[in-house]
Amino acid sequence: MIIDFNRTIAYRCSCCGEITFASFSIFELSGGKGLSVQCSCGKSKVNILPENKSNYSIKIKCLICDEFHKFNLPFQTLAKKDCTTFMCPNVVVGLVFIGHDAAVRKNVISNEEYINEVVTACGLDHTGKNGVTMLKALDKIQELSDNEMLYCECGSNLIDVEIHEDNLVLKCCLCGASLSISAESIRDGNFSHIDKLILKH
Repeated sequence: MIIDFNRTIAYRCSCCGEITFASFSIFELSGGKGLSVQCSCGKSKVNILPENKSNYSIKIKCLICDEFHKFNLPFQTLAKKDCTTFMCPNVVVGLVFIGHDAAVRKNVISNEEYINEVVTACGLDHTGKNGVTMLKALDKIQELSDNEMLYCECGSNLIDVEIHEDNLVLKCCLCGASLSISAESIRDGNFSHIDKLILKH
């Protein structure tokens, strides 16, 4: 029997939102070295680090909640399982996929189909690859609105949201003041930490 020691890791970049694939050998994780894979955009990476002789940890920054997540990967799981998927604990979206190449790619496709279904159900299918980003933005905007931290300088808190492929526009229903937020700035880690949005003329 031929034993395949090659594995594939795929992860969703927290900055550009694209999926990055990389191949490696299990032997590359021996000797306490660990492994780091960087997205082609150069702004994010996923790390696989040895915890002890039988366990590894995977650390990645999440596109959805802008937090760093740490996952446990037992060596036996890496050696025997076709594909292991690690998801954001706050939103059920796959962030890291690791295992045999064909199984990893199959799981990535399934996860993308699920995301597209969610995006379409929310009426955001026209946003293309920025669908997840816009879901993230709407969640934050709803949070600000619920806490009365989204309003216009005219005093109105009646704010309409227009969602486009590459940006969203907040518009005051009373005076017409507006604020445009690009998908790129939404993916910026600072967006999730905004505590107030004020529309100005």
